[in-house]
Amino acid sequence: MGKRVVEVLNEKITARHIPLIVASFCAYFMLAIPYTVQGSNAPVTMEFYGINAAQQGFILTMQSVGALCTAIFIALKGEKYNKINSIAFGLLIICLAGAVIGGAPPYAALLVLVAFMGIGVSFIDIMMNGVISDVYPKQKNTLLPLVHAFFSVGATMTPIFVTMLANPNAPTSFSYPFRLLGVGAAAVFILYLLSGRRIVKETPYINMEAMKKRAIENPAEIFKTGKAWYFLVAGMLYFTFLMGTMMWLPTYAMKYVGADFETGGMMLTAFFAGSLLMRFLGPLILRRLTARSMYVYFGMAATVLMIAALFSESIPLMLVLVAVSGFLQGSTVATFILMCCEAFPERTASASSIFSISSNIASLTGPLWIGALSEYTGFRLPMVLINCAFLVSAAMIFIQGRRK
Repeated sequence: MGKRVVEVLNEKITARHIPLIVASFCAYFMLAIPYTVQGSNAPVTMEFYGINAAQQGFILTMQSVGALCTAIFIALKGEKYNKINSIAFGLLIICLAGAVIGGAPPYAALLVLVAFMGIGVSFIDIMMNGVISDVYPKQKNTLLPLVHAFFSVGATMTPIFVTMLANPNAPTSFSYPFRLLGVGAAAVFILYLLSGRRIVKETPYINMEAMKKRAIENPAEIFKTGKAWYFLVAGMLYFTFLMGTMMWLPTYAMKYVGADFETGGMMLTAFFAGSLLMRFLGPLILRRLTARSMYVYFGMAATVLMIAALFSESIPLMLVLVAVSGFLQGSTVATFILMCCEAFPERTASASSIFSISSNIASLTGPLWIGALSEYTGFRLPMVLINCAFLVSAAMIFIQGRRK
């Protein structure tokens, strides 16, 4: 990123900040892998452990247990901690968990490890939104969507490298993507820690006393308002859609459209490729539309197209519809976080935790009930239901905006 780009963002961002911004992009790239690796790797994992769809869904549920507990902790006490160091800590946890899962542990140990990984996921996910809002408040509408765009980069690439590394005919290969995750997280951990320490004197974290005092005196401040709970429910409904899609879309394509293992993974790649494009375009669109308008209208259109994709009998047509649906919902996470942080500007860690708590409740319950229901009805009904959940979420945000 050259000098001209730095000047456009804000005169206070100097070249010293560029390594941290790059490291933030890399951290969110790595964050996507624990979420998306489970879906594209599901057939191989199920073959290795001899488990059914509900048990496979329980793997992501356990990851969400660790993430949800951590999100609640951060919601109450997160403002006490240096957010840059907290992100580095999360990367270290993902590194360790990925390396151990790479050794193909027993199923019970795998569940413990993914729960441990969930702790790292929450630290990165929540604290990154806080860092952007705290350190770069004037350009958060630009930087926050861009950071989340790199989640889509990781989510787009994960199914590709999973299908390259894992092979249903060699079930042990389910562990290979986790080995790569461990190595990648280690590299980003070093980069983020060093670049963060370089600019910490230019951030609000150089003096944490006021933040610590307020967090101690009023740890659950934002959750004393009805608005926080309203956002929490709306977010949970959206993330039910997102987590269910990430976990089961490849399997759905294999069962209902006749896709093979590689093509099933490509469905998820198409969804996140569309999402990736929107996340890079998001900062431009946000100059003309509010975050609320993008969430509501783009989200409603995305669900209509996804439902059409689910009833498509053509693999090429399904790929196109899934990609366009992914594009339209691509900025939903960023706009949701922007709405939360704007609602609670002095408690950005707690505000960001609304996003994390809602996403982890969804991933705690969604993949599990979808897998269990599919044992009786097939995958079509639960996949339609998760799209209806996103529609309800968009309607809630629309109603709240009208009341305001």
